Amino acid sequence: MVREIKPHGPLPSQAQLAYLEDELAAFIHFGPNTFYDQEWGTGQEDPERFNPTGLDAREWVRVLKETGFKKLILVIKHHDGFVLYPTAHTDYSVKASPWRNGEGDLLLEVSQAATEFDMDMGVYLSPWDAHSPLYHVDREADYNAYYLSQLKEILSNPAYGNAGKFAEVWMDGARGEGAQKVNYEFEKWFETIRDLQGDCLIFSTEGTSIRWIGNERGYAGDPLWQKVNPDQLGTAAELDYLQHGDSSGRIFSIGEADVSIRPGWFYHEDQDPKSLEELVEIYFHSVGRGTPLLLNIPPNQDGLFDDKDIKRLYEFAAYRDELYREDLALGAKVSGPALSADFGCHHLTDGLETSSWASDVGLPIQLELDLGSPKTFDVIELREDLKIGQRIAAFQVQVEMGGVWQEFGTEFTVGHKRLLRGSLVKAQKVRVMITEAQSMPVLTKISLYKTPRLLQKVVVQGLVFAEKSLAVAKGETLHFRIERSESNTPLEAKISIQPGTGVHGVAYQDEIQVLQFQTGESKKDLTIPTLYFAADKTLDFYLNMTVDGQLVDQAHILVETR
Repeated sequence: MVREIKPHGPLPSQAQLAYLEDELAAFIHFGPNTFYDQEWGTGQEDPERFNPTGLDAREWVRVLKETGFKKLILVIKHHDGFVLYPTAHTDYSVKASPWRNGEGDLLLEVSQAATEFDMDMGVYLSPWDAHSPLYHVDREADYNAYYLSQLKEILSNPAYGNAGKFAEVWMDGARGEGAQKVNYEFEKWFETIRDLQGDCLIFSTEGTSIRWIGNERGYAGDPLWQKVNPDQLGTAAELDYLQHGDSSGRIFSIGEADVSIRPGWFYHEDQDPKSLEELVEIYFHSVGRGTPLLLNIPPNQDGLFDDKDIKRLYEFAAYRDELYREDLALGAKVSGPALSADFGCHHLTDGLETSSWASDVGLPIQLELDLGSPKTFDVIELREDLKIGQRIAAFQVQVEMGGVWQEFGTEFTVGHKRLLRGSLVKAQKVRVMITEAQSMPVLTKISLYKTPRLLQKVVVQGLVFAEKSLAVAKGETLHFRIERSESNTPLEAKISIQPGTGVHGVAYQDEIQVLQFQTGESKKDLTIPTLYFAADKTLDFYLNMTVDGQLVDQAHILVETR
């Protein structure tokens, strides 16, 4: 007899569940910044510079579809205020550019491609507008009406989106130092989105269905709760709160992990894509912690993805395909307590998405898998049934080795999907122990995988950061040293800045430093300025050192309030 399981806490909408299942989305940052080789525009950029003569939106979507992305979010107005479709509400748009002889509509071209390939589509419309004369505290009502008019223009047009449907609206909370503190009429905007697009996901600083994960590194927190309390949000929300969510949160809000494949959000010729190893780490720290990864791929000035970025996307897709090629726990015998036969242990390894296990016995609850024969693996996957709420707060995994149970790993939350990596082991029996839960634990799946082999990083002639972690006061110059233990040949290396909680335009300006080591040269002393920011918090970013596109070392930089 089926026993009904009472829902626990806030529950996700169908759109939220679908996004969690999709796992991967693509960001596309493109606009005047691409042609000015900058990240944040001033609003005074000349539309004549915007002319991507080779732009092929269909090629963008085809590549994304083939490499496993389920949604794209197109930036159609960044902070500079330049609009990438022929809006009726400002002349500062593609209408004033030479692209397509002033008849271009990037939103339409991408929408047509998304419809052809049946890819979900979202739209980024920056609330902060450095160009509009309406963006002033004395004209708040006028600016809010302007923004609302564009929302209506986009979301009510059946030619835009995937067959007229938008899956997400992205309202960036960024606002530069010294910008007018215009108050936004969020509730009116949200109501319009719901009226025109139904259960459309909304990213904002407020209590909406999507929240920022608190950094631009693509790393989610651990534990990660997909619920928050709205009164803890807003532009002054603690980054740690955004990263981890709230175990007692009142609304279900997905922490979207956003990061760019390059150091910047817009294309810069001197920047390189992240290595496959870096993307894999990002994947395990986002999707592997139960939240979607929003990866930015910026088109170049021709309006095309860079060949290096495309190559990396296909490598990343091949890695994921190989990772999930064989579920080593499929069909394994599972023993342990169960709520009833309908929620029996065998449902954990039956390969069916519609079945689940539950138990109401006291914690800890132990489940034991017998694989039938020894299997070699280093990843275990757990999934909760989020339709009835997120519940599990901590779990532990053991493997039997030589007749002795040994720890494989311990983690916190599970959520939609938890990928726990451990050492490569060969074992026949695996134990999963749920040690903390807010309510009766419900799991839909336990799987085991072996990660694909990655090419081992080659230490390039002993090239390292002298210190792996450094701190500097905000607004002051960071001093750091690169050391080289083998210096018998010349060598070129590159230093790039990667965002963390500190991002471009707030904690630092993008900068690439190319280092030329001469024969016999063993060290270089370098500097990077930081920016002063008003917030009373510590932010961080990372320095990547690469040789021929290969990451050879990384330093973690704290920008502190002193």
